[in-house]
Amino acid sequence: MSEWPLVAFTLLVQSSAGMVIFIALFLCYLEKAPGNPRAVRAMKPVLLIAAILGCFGLLASTLHMGYPWNAFHALRHISTSWLSREVVFAALYLGALCLYTLYVLITGRMNRTITALIGLLGLIDIYCMASLYYNTAMMTWIHINTYILFFCAVFAAGGALALGLTAVRVKSLIDGTTAVRITGAALVLIFVAVAVRMTAQPFFTEWLYAAAQNSDSITYPHSPLVAYGSTYTLRIIAGALSVSGILFTGLSLLRMRSAILSNGMPLILLGSLLIFSGEILSRFAFFIVG
Repeated sequence: MSEWPLVAFTLLVQSSAGMVIFIALFLCYLEKAPGNPRAVRAMKPVLLIAAILGCFGLLASTLHMGYPWNAFHALRHISTSWLSREVVFAALYLGALCLYTLYVLITGRMNRTITALIGLLGLIDIYCMASLYYNTAMMTWIHINTYILFFCAVFAAGGALALGLTAVRVKSLIDGTTAVRITGAALVLIFVAVAVRMTAQPFFTEWLYAAAQNSDSITYPHSPLVAYGSTYTLRIIAGALSVSGILFTGLSLLRMRSAILSNGMPLILLGSLLIFSGEILSRFAFFIVG
């Protein structure tokens, strides 16, 4: 189970960045409905959880180094090393997020523009993270599919967590129209992310087959098609979970309408859990192949 530190590191940081982006999006609706003070009170715990997930992800990143203090050596060669860049931007993102979260908790003020900018800083970190794995000798990683998986997880996993937590916090504060808009906006972004991830897989498989046949360089794994094929069941289950989660969330939106955050809450929470679980299995398959 040596993949778990990497799964936790990448997915938790990506989920954290996604949650911050969705919080900024939700604030656009919430500031018009219950007003900024009530919206901030409702969203403070969601922002805190995003910061905690990011910190746990950063902690998990040190576990696969063998000796955690080796993390400081990664700061060298920032001009040439994607590892150094990833460490720097992870520190910048989590530092900004934690300071901002502390500010929000103390003052009770939250600004959607600042929140969005911190989310953008998280996306830069995700780009460095994806580039770190892309620039390796792992044939199953040196493809644009790595970027697709990582960025889609930001919006799928992060969106699922943000939607579920926000729904619980604001269900008694907003009207039915605002609830539908928040759920609908989140569902669209999650659907696009999952659809892009799943659509990219056949193209990646085709590329991997051609690359494995034509490559004379030494890459890992030595039998990439066999390694990738071994995760077929895991990837199918991951896709099924993600699609099921989207369908449950969509069903709550279609059937409950204005009562979506009351009568439809179980479906929303179930859908969020299934989508996030699908991202966990998809990420586990990514690192098993590598």
